[in-house]
Amino acid sequence: MSASAFSSDDGFYGSDAPPKQPPKILFVVGLLSVLLGTLIGAYGIVSAETASNSQQFLVGSSGYLLTALFPIIVLQLILIKHTSALALNQEEPYDSYAGEQMQSKFRKVVLVGLFSAALSIWVFFLPIAERFAA
Repeated sequence: MSASAFSSDDGFYGSDAPPKQPPKILFVVGLLSVLLGTLIGAYGIVSAETASNSQQFLVGSSGYLLTALFPIIVLQLILIKHTSALALNQEEPYDSYAGEQMQSKFRKVVLVGLFSAALSIWVFFLPIAERFAA
């Protein structure tokens, strides 16, 4: 047996290389999106009496996009990044526990976003309901 068969340079990372962390920027962007969308939905409910129908449609749709659709897209990106990092774990060490925890936390953020999307949906459909009530 030669010394090259047992070389320590063949992909062994040891304790010197820190594992790759999941991208925290996606979590922050998704969280800020839900918070901003919730604020927009609350603003839409407060200003519903003075806003025109087109303003209510705009506020409702933008709040819905920020609280429901955009966080779901970000969650899909997080899942794709996690899956690809797990697949490349042999070449580059990856902290899979941190990735799983971030997925769990962000799923809760998406759930809160879906609940708070009700504010924006209410604002969006309010002019339609007023038209049928009159």
